[in-house]
Amino acid sequence: MHPRLLPGLAAALVLAMQVPAAAAPASDVDLCTTNATESAVRAAACSRLIDGKAYGGNDLAIVYNNRGIAYRRQNDLDRAYADYSESIRLDPNYDTAYYNRALVWSARKEPDKALEDYTAAVTINPNNADAFNNRGLIHQARGDSARALADYDAALKADPKMAKTFYNRGVVYAGRNEVDRAIAEYTEAIRFDPKDPDALINRGNLYQRKNEYDRAIADYTVAQRLNPKDPDITFNRGNAYRLKGNNDAAISDYTTAISLSPRLIGAYNNRSISFFNKKQYDRAIADAGEAVRIDATYYRGFLNRADAYFEKHDYDRAIADYSEALRLNENNLNGLKGRARSLRAQGDYDRALVDYDAAIKLDPNDHIAFNNRGVVWENKGDIDRAIADYSETLRLNPKYPLALRNRGNLWDKKGDLDKALADYDEAIRVDPKDAVSFNNRGDTHDKKGDFDKALADFTEAVRLDARYTLAYQNRAGLLRRKGDNFAALRDANQVLLLTPQSAYAYVIRGDVLRAIGRRDDAVKDYRKALDLKPSDVAKRQAEAGLKELGAQ
Repeated sequence: MHPRLLPGLAAALVLAMQVPAAAAPASDVDLCTTNATESAVRAAACSRLIDGKAYGGNDLAIVYNNRGIAYRRQNDLDRAYADYSESIRLDPNYDTAYYNRALVWSARKEPDKALEDYTAAVTINPNNADAFNNRGLIHQARGDSARALADYDAALKADPKMAKTFYNRGVVYAGRNEVDRAIAEYTEAIRFDPKDPDALINRGNLYQRKNEYDRAIADYTVAQRLNPKDPDITFNRGNAYRLKGNNDAAISDYTTAISLSPRLIGAYNNRSISFFNKKQYDRAIADAGEAVRIDATYYRGFLNRADAYFEKHDYDRAIADYSEALRLNENNLNGLKGRARSLRAQGDYDRALVDYDAAIKLDPNDHIAFNNRGVVWENKGDIDRAIADYSETLRLNPKYPLALRNRGNLWDKKGDLDKALADYDEAIRVDPKDAVSFNNRGDTHDKKGDFDKALADFTEAVRLDARYTLAYQNRAGLLRRKGDNFAALRDANQVLLLTPQSAYAYVIRGDVLRAIGRRDDAVKDYRKALDLKPSDVAKRQAEAGLKELGAQ
């Protein structure tokens, strides 16, 4: 999100003075005291009043104050400072002149002196809400939120309808992560100034932080109507749409933001994420590439492009981009995990382990890094280390179903079927829609000889995922062994419909066809299985089937 800067300091205060009879042309008095007068004209009018020597004391202090305002608006800070100082000399109790001189100190980046003058202004006039507000801004800029809030409270006591002070108090609470209080402050700011887009944007940002995306979108939409040329508004609304899952609306807003600001890197980057979410990887790569073209140090662009390359199985390019992201930001956790994932996909397990080790050192509480390192240990055949990593994953996040399933698979592989079932049971309790855990638990029940439970699990797996070929295949094998050949044949046909190149499905169907006496069809399926470069197990079963049929 793009938080907005605090509003600018309040406008200089203007006071009118008494007009001595026949002392000066009324037009000069009007020009000097009217805020809308063009600055150069106003300064000249005030100068004529000063040179005419018709004014003294407090009235002359007002003239100097008003000329100081004209000079400050011309960015002639030295003359403005001199006039405010003269105004204060003429009237030491003139709080407005102290306030206006404080504006000059702030413009000169001298906050200590600005604080002194704001303090003088509120000491003279405890109802000077603008001075309290601006002194609060200085405290806030220094990180002293307690003093800032005290000043904002005093400002609102003096002027309960001061929208900008509610806004500023909202910024403080947001910085302290008191989100609900900040939202309440922005709401008050909007109530008193409904046309302030900044308050709407910041409230929208906080709603987005609370995952209340519809409210965030509503605020951004109103802000966008008030300021349709601000690219940050459509960018932020795009983020809310993306996080809500509406990637099409997000892409539309990011595109608008880019049209308003063609070098807005975040819009290219986040549009890349939305294209990625839509599995449009080439467009994701193009947008991430544009982000890093604009700024070659923008490591997030390299990360997002790497993620898209990974999904395209272009692991060399993915590794190159992850490496560049890590060169730009060596403590980049996602870069380490992404590169490790790509290295594992290439079979470079040792280098993948190095990256996962670094990721875990960087964040010892990252349960996903432990899980993924466990997968690499499993790939290397080190089952005990893999189980240890899955167990650490579950210590950090006991409800992580993937680690439960992974550990269950290894307990099954080690022959500890009861522990495997316990992990699958928990995985299913955490995620009752996990078809893979149902399938794997069914396989373990099958190994234990509990065929009815196995059949129930395979059936639930295909109910949850009607294209889950392994579950159909496992159920077909179990049905064949139970003697329900026609049901087994139906499942085998379904597997081949979904994956026509499955050698093992042809073996299973061959077994079924052989059992029901369709010898020639069975021979065809066994031979087809052998043509498809089957696994060793499938190859042995196909050869055994052909031998039994005398068709070797």
